[in-house]
Amino acid sequence: MKTELDIRGVICPIVTSFDDQNRVDFEGVRRVVDFLLSHQIDGLMVGGTTGEGMLLSIAERKALCEAVVEHVDGRVPVIAHTGCISTAETIELTCHARATGAIAASVIVPYFFTLDDESLYMHFTAVARAVPDFPIFLYTFPGNAKNDITPALLERLLEAAPNIIGIKSSNPSLIRLQEYIHIGGDGFQVFCGVDGLMLPALVLGARAQVSGNSNVFPEIFRELYEAFESGHLERAQALQCLINQIRSVFKDGITPAYFKAGLKLRGVPAGCTRPPMRELEPEELKAVEKGLRALELI
Repeated sequence: MKTELDIRGVICPIVTSFDDQNRVDFEGVRRVVDFLLSHQIDGLMVGGTTGEGMLLSIAERKALCEAVVEHVDGRVPVIAHTGCISTAETIELTCHARATGAIAASVIVPYFFTLDDESLYMHFTAVARAVPDFPIFLYTFPGNAKNDITPALLERLLEAAPNIIGIKSSNPSLIRLQEYIHIGGDGFQVFCGVDGLMLPALVLGARAQVSGNSNVFPEIFRELYEAFESGHLERAQALQCLINQIRSVFKDGITPAYFKAGLKLRGVPAGCTRPPMRELEPEELKAVEKGLRALELI
């Protein structure tokens, strides 16, 4: 598939706001989107891991995608996360994302069950062939999803499905990231999903950083990207160190509740998390505030 789609910079996988009745708070979602756009974010991903997408119903995921695409109104690319545990539901959400106006879909490996390369090949090719004119980004997060995309599997998928144009790797291995970049070649878009690896990933050739922490501090991630692009590597290194400290304050995003706490401290209420995700305890909230104040970020 020939595509002019070329996404670079910082992509934010936006948090999903919930009200105190555990319903999606669409006004809260729009508020977060506006905050990110005001800080020149390069793109948005909706309904992903940070967005608690696996805790949403299919109907909610569709409504969330529609709301974000409509509100963004073409100002930045919106990638819809459409991955599910089943192939049928993944195809349903991917077709919906295309119809809604998302610029591409991100499809995580099916999770929970142990799947070999052949099973994953059948899954991803079925999804890609259901929407042959729609760009697909593979998404691998072996720490959470259990399954992974091997280099050999990626090679097979790229031969079979021309509309697979990139991959988001939340694998902490830089070697694996480099393998993806090498296999994909020119035009293949590799995104790094590990914020602690943003700078080394860019050095290796990653196109963009998909950053959960950028929900709270988009400007810091944008500044790192711009410093790297302009050759100011000492500044980029300093910003990477700061990002690592932010990750520590937010416990490496182990729950989106940390990002929502950070947003609230920046004056952007982002609602609750959805059970079984729990809210932060008072002492945890105090630790977040203390940590960010120590870094002079609030």
